Amino acid sequence: MTAKMTSRGRPSLQQGLDKEIYQIVVKYLDDKAESSLKVQPHHVYDWIKSSNSSLKRRPKKLLEDSIERVLGVIQADDSGEDEMASLDGDFGNPPEKAKPPIDIMNRSIASSWGLSSGTITPSVHGERVEKKKRSDVTHETGERESKRVKKSSQNKIDVSPPNYVSLADVGGVDKVKAQLKEHLVLPLLKPNAYADRKIPIPRGILLYGPPGCGKTAICRAFAAELGVPFIEILGPSIVSGMSGESEKQIRERFERAKEVAPCLIFIDEIDVIAPKRDTAQSQMEKRIVAQLLISMDGLAAEGNEGKPVIVLAATNRQDSLDPALRRGGRFDTEIHMGVPNERTRELILRALARGPKIAADVDFTVLAKMTAGFVGADLRDLVGKAGTWTMEQYREALEKQAADAETEMDIDDRSAGLSDMDQSIARLIKRARDIDMPEPGGFETTQISMKAFEAVLPTITPSSKREGFSTIPDVSWDDVGALQDVRRELELAITEPIKNPHRFKKFGIPASAGVLLWGPPGCGKTLLAKAVAAESKANFISVKGPELLNKYVGESERAVRQLFDRARSSVPCVIFFDEIDALAPRRSSELSESSARVVNTLLTELDGLNDREGIYLIAATNRPETIDQAMLRPGRLGTLLYVGLPQPEERVSILRALISKTGASTELASFARRDGPEECQNFSGADLSNLVQRASYHAMKRMAETVEEVDLVKAAKSITPSVNDLRKYDKLKERFGTKLWDMDE
Repeated sequence: MTAKMTSRGRPSLQQGLDKEIYQIVVKYLDDKAESSLKVQPHHVYDWIKSSNSSLKRRPKKLLEDSIERVLGVIQADDSGEDEMASLDGDFGNPPEKAKPPIDIMNRSIASSWGLSSGTITPSVHGERVEKKKRSDVTHETGERESKRVKKSSQNKIDVSPPNYVSLADVGGVDKVKAQLKEHLVLPLLKPNAYADRKIPIPRGILLYGPPGCGKTAICRAFAAELGVPFIEILGPSIVSGMSGESEKQIRERFERAKEVAPCLIFIDEIDVIAPKRDTAQSQMEKRIVAQLLISMDGLAAEGNEGKPVIVLAATNRQDSLDPALRRGGRFDTEIHMGVPNERTRELILRALARGPKIAADVDFTVLAKMTAGFVGADLRDLVGKAGTWTMEQYREALEKQAADAETEMDIDDRSAGLSDMDQSIARLIKRARDIDMPEPGGFETTQISMKAFEAVLPTITPSSKREGFSTIPDVSWDDVGALQDVRRELELAITEPIKNPHRFKKFGIPASAGVLLWGPPGCGKTLLAKAVAAESKANFISVKGPELLNKYVGESERAVRQLFDRARSSVPCVIFFDEIDALAPRRSSELSESSARVVNTLLTELDGLNDREGIYLIAATNRPETIDQAMLRPGRLGTLLYVGLPQPEERVSILRALISKTGASTELASFARRDGPEECQNFSGADLSNLVQRASYHAMKRMAETVEEVDLVKAAKSITPSVNDLRKYDKLKERFGTKLWDMDE
């Protein structure tokens, strides 16, 4: 069958659809190993309906017409030689005259699709020249070309281990290294020992954790250290738009791994190719997951002559993986890599410093304290930027050296028509080419100094902070200035379990589940929470109650679960819920169902059904009576601390801390003892901060050098205390107040 022709003699084809159908027909012929002359259009149509989700939605008539056109071209191409031979026999015409028309028409149609269906060469001197055919042409050996292409593509799969990285380059993750040593070294290098003992070799290991914590680096380092064949599968790189192509690439890599076993397969960002099939957006994603499951089930060592293949995978979204992958026999070992703590950061920095030259004045312990919330990728970025800063200083020194060496003649010759930047570039190029001039002073060595690290550190935002974390706050107990009793309680509940966990384990005391700070607004509840996190050197997540709420069903509960998942990735971690009454209101018949589900989810997380070791909770509210009572029982927010208005001596301490930041004399803090109606009576910490701010404005108006007592007096008269109804809190204190420990008793 041939394509219909237009009045101008060109094929009337729907080029986009025909091009796609052409590719599918060629693939069909390769897979079925059939001649195109035996294939009917309905065979191809049925195959498309069962294997191509995008084309099967097209109208049947449109598909059938396109299949007929494409088959007509391919069949004419394949049968052209025989037809010409019969024409030669029937009519005695030389093949040179009869053959070109079919060839020209077929090539014209194929070229309109942007493809090449083969060429038919006319005979020369009466002898027919052999024609180049498609990939389904049979060679003399009887082996199909498509199979040979498949084998060559498998041979092109890189199996060499990544020798550019070593385990020494990955520091601070000894626990992860120990787990990988257990599951990789002997299973890959001495599989016979497992076979003799009838012990199954692990097939899959899943590493999960926040981005940048070193999952990919440690997998590559282990492969380099073991020296076994290593096949890396980058999740998005194998996803193809052609039906069946993605599954084919997975099969080829697993088959290649079996050939070169013992072998390691590493799948990076596995969540891209193996999402939950319940929520998959297309049939292709489901087929990829199914192919991955089948391929992993086929890795049994006894089915591969005892040669083991182990699959490593990395993801930062482990909950989005299909559950079938996380069962025994597949990814049965899961290793968590979290945000490094201070000690771990120091070890990572020392490992990263093995490459560049580091000056003797660099204190890694101090750097580790200054890099709270940094993951391995951030620390690598820190070292790199410190080196870049050193080069910038070196460049500036070279320019200055070149400028000092210039003569007036050089300046006059160059200044004509050149901008300052052009002159600077020309000066630097000239100095860089002058190898005889000595190096600038102070740059005789190429070491990175502590000054370089301190200069670039403020410019780096840690990954954990971009992901929603707040790093360790820059707040100390000196900034609080009062509330000594509450401070002792918080140290016992939060700081001590983090600093000295062994003492609590010795007495069998579980870590405090949570602390609720309640009291009038502006009394320092949030400041206390920040000071506790800073004192304990723990990661800090600040959550405003309403920001977790979402109008879509299930989204609020998911936000709560994600919050605790992030906290587990960065233990020790303090979660601070500000205005928790908005997140966990009292459940009643009047409360909406969505709000009740949020409260239930929060209660479940606080109950410890999920591992909550190393996670400490602090919540704050000025309306404890509106919080659901289940939140306040022991084991959840069991410790209730009242943060009330400061007493005169406490006001002095707070005002001293505030005034010290303005440069004024701290003796002015005694003004806070005044308890008159127009002075500091019933002032909260927020009111005292407002007092200092207004006093500073007044000092500026009268053109004074610093704040004086007259400014405080003037400012106090213009401020109304923010807390008016103290009787309400006195009644609540009788109901919710917790008797504070007296450490001296």
